[in-house]
Amino acid sequence: MAITPIKKESISDQVFEQLKANLIDGTWKPGDKIPSENELTEAFGISRVTVRQALSRLAALGLIETRLGEGSFVREIKPAVYMQGMIPYIYLSEDSTREVLHFRLLTEPEYAADAAEKLTEEERKMLKQTLKDMEQYQNEVEKYVESDAKFHAIIAEATGNSLVIQLNMIIQDTLKRNIQELSLKVGAENGLKYHRRLIQVFEEKNGQEARKIMREHLDELYQKIV
Repeated sequence: MAITPIKKESISDQVFEQLKANLIDGTWKPGDKIPSENELTEAFGISRVTVRQALSRLAALGLIETRLGEGSFVREIKPAVYMQGMIPYIYLSEDSTREVLHFRLLTEPEYAADAAEKLTEEERKMLKQTLKDMEQYQNEVEKYVESDAKFHAIIAEATGNSLVIQLNMIIQDTLKRNIQELSLKVGAENGLKYHRRLIQVFEEKNGQEARKIMREHLDELYQKIV
């Protein structure tokens, strides 16, 4: 455990930063029990209240968990822990539809390009079935939105990148809301047209075209709502 002497100013912040550093650099690994409040109080040479405040901040961030009668343990640090906090702000934004779509425009073309070369045969079959579902439910908003969001989730999964996959899972509700608002504004046919084209280039494993089509799709939607 790496601990350095505490300076007079911002004692609580210094304790918090040192404890967090031990988590991030792997000194304390997921599942490890960290030193008790008494042990940390003695090691730092500060009050127990200050140590407790620092531990509470770590727990609030989802970095540690306290088990009654056992102590505090390190949680597995995943991107989701930090990203969950952004969701309320997206919903509260007065221009959330445009901002979420802009975010998608910046990211999804690259997901599509990467996925085009990695999709398994099973994933391609799933995309085709999902497109059929979209066509079947184009006049039933809720079912259409579920199918559309699933289409994009399959693409994210195909990248094999855990950060992309977790991010997609985190923003699923936001994504569905975004798709629903866009569908009501521009109709389902826009999405169906581009999803059909994506299926074709995915069959050809053409990442460059997949990137181009996804960008065209999202850019066209973006231009219609700005």
